[in-house]
Amino acid sequence: MNIRPSVPPGADSRADHPRWAVKPLRQLTTRELAEALEYLERTRPDDEVLGRALAGEFARRTAAEYHRTGEPVRPGASRPYL
Repeated sequence: MNIRPSVPPGADSRADHPRWAVKPLRQLTTRELAEALEYLERTRPDDEVLGRALAGEFARRTAAEYHRTGEPVRPGASRPYL
C-alpha cells in the first residue's frame, strides 16, 4: 500500500519542498533543523511526533557543540574548526 499522493510521470515530487525536507534527519545541519522546526510550527503545529524528533536532534546537536566548544551555538553561524 502506498500512502504518498500520486505524482504525474516526469514531475519532480520534491520540487515544492525545501531542500532539507528530503534529507534524512541525521544529515540535516543545525541551521536546517532550526528552519524545519520553524516551518513545522507555522504549517503543522499538531504534528507532535515530527516536532519531537526535530527538537530532540536539534537539542542533541547544540548540546554536543556546546560541550565541544564551550560556547553557545547559533543556527547559521560559522563554526570554528578545531
